[in-house]
Amino acid sequence: MKAKLVAIIILLSMFTGIGGFILGSALPNQNRGFYLPQRGSPLSQSAPALVSPADGSEFVNSNIELEWRWDAGLNENQFYALRIWSAELPYREIWSEESRVSVTEAIDSYSVDLGSFYWKVAVVNVDATGNFDSRGSEWSEEFHLRRVRRLSILPKQYADMSGIARQIYDQNLSPTDAIDETHRFIQANSIPDLQNDYDADYGDAIALMFEYSQGRSDERPHLLCDGRSTAMLTILRELGIESRLVFLYSPVPGYLAQHTVLEVFNPEGQTWQVHDLAWDFYYVHLESRERVSAERILFGRREDLAGCPIAGGACEARVMGESVGYFDAMRYGWTYELWVNPDRFPISRRFEGQDGRNIAEFISDGQPQKVTIRTDNWEHLDR
Repeated sequence: MKAKLVAIIILLSMFTGIGGFILGSALPNQNRGFYLPQRGSPLSQSAPALVSPADGSEFVNSNIELEWRWDAGLNENQFYALRIWSAELPYREIWSEESRVSVTEAIDSYSVDLGSFYWKVAVVNVDATGNFDSRGSEWSEEFHLRRVRRLSILPKQYADMSGIARQIYDQNLSPTDAIDETHRFIQANSIPDLQNDYDADYGDAIALMFEYSQGRSDERPHLLCDGRSTAMLTILRELGIESRLVFLYSPVPGYLAQHTVLEVFNPEGQTWQVHDLAWDFYYVHLESRERVSAERILFGRREDLAGCPIAGGACEARVMGESVGYFDAMRYGWTYELWVNPDRFPISRRFEGQDGRNIAEFISDGQPQKVTIRTDNWEHLDR
């Protein structure tokens, strides 16, 4: 009985038909959207059938196993050859008698914390000395895996989506364009003033906006910053894009000024980005034009920031208006974790307009022991 063999091998070019390097020209199409992964036609058993993870899957940690099926089984002189590679880097090859193999070591060898991986499997025949002799099957199809910092959420079933979510989905937009299109839709189909009572997720307001956009109604919902932000959160969730409300606080004479923005996790760039639905823009770094997170705005230099109008136009500091002035303290949604820039916000200060409470007492309804405060200061850094 031959010994079990599981080894990562970079085969020499003398092994004709297997080995060498796979370059970019051999890679599958990488322009995948953020919607449902596409699968090829069913495989015949001229090649192993890849089983899991499914084509288009995402992963965060490298401790994953790849599995395939080969109904014929292996002969005494055969092994499975698994190839895995990242982008245009040389592939790693693992030989095994098992049809389920850990690829932790192979993935870690690339030192890629964000990007695409590909894999495929074939059966190989070996000679009496255990060296490669020939292929015992065709190569399987290639499956695509994407290493991410944060897993995407699942979109709603198409039949359960709202009208606007279906409309955006049907355009097959990139994640960035879908996010911006959702913002534009809310901006164009709602009125930014004193809002009426709506459902908690603003689904009824979204329906009103869609009817107005289709010319079937003259009524647009009246939505303030929190209503617009929540409506955008609800639509993005239908599309499988994660976002979160960010409640902002700034001390002014006599009371605690408050504002709400939406922070969206863009699966395309794997970064958080802030959209202000009241002033209708998103934040960027002034020089790089890269979209920035709420944490960056709270603790970083405001002089380095700009606002990009969602309706189009130049990205400039003046576009931010009063919005950036609220980034003195914040919390993500209805949590008791408070993020404070101590150079901008005195934590112990009490506000007459909030019944003499300080900010911790205010957000916890008089139970400050529930509050966790996180402070930092990046003002001295050029970010």
